[in-house]
Amino acid sequence: MKLVVFSDAHGYKAIVQRILDFNIDADYFISLGDSELRLDYLVDNDIIPIKGNYPMDAGLAYEKDIIIAGKKIFLTHGHKYGVHRGLKNLAKYCISENFDISMYGHTHIASLVKIGSVTFVNPGSCARSRNELPPTYLIIIIEEEKVTYTFKESLTNKTIEV
Repeated sequence: MKLVVFSDAHGYKAIVQRILDFNIDADYFISLGDSELRLDYLVDNDIIPIKGNYPMDAGLAYEKDIIIAGKKIFLTHGHKYGVHRGLKNLAKYCISENFDISMYGHTHIASLVKIGSVTFVNPGSCARSRNELPPTYLIIIIEEEKVTYTFKESLTNKTIEV
């Protein structure tokens, strides 16, 4: 299964469309909030939307549990867990609920860390990075028990190290 995950587009529809075009073979597209795109655009493009903290952000819920290829995955924008101050609150919840993967946004900084048995991953912002990295998104490949995480530049689709 190929999951394409982005966050914090902040209205840059052309960037989101580029990510979709780069990944026509994806099984799932996931927006972790603050897309500021219309809900009908997200739904029409088969994007699973999570609502962010922006007042005009489209999305149906602030968080969602999904199971893909046998992996229990938690989706959230992250602001309600205070992720800009660290992962303590999010980790406490995800570990207690036995998630395999937790995806979050909000910080605009791409990251990948394992805490206990849960992998916490932030695709960064596909439009406005807040560190030295360019704007990024994430590709997750789930093959049986193997999960790979590849960060990509939003504009060029080049793989980058996080």
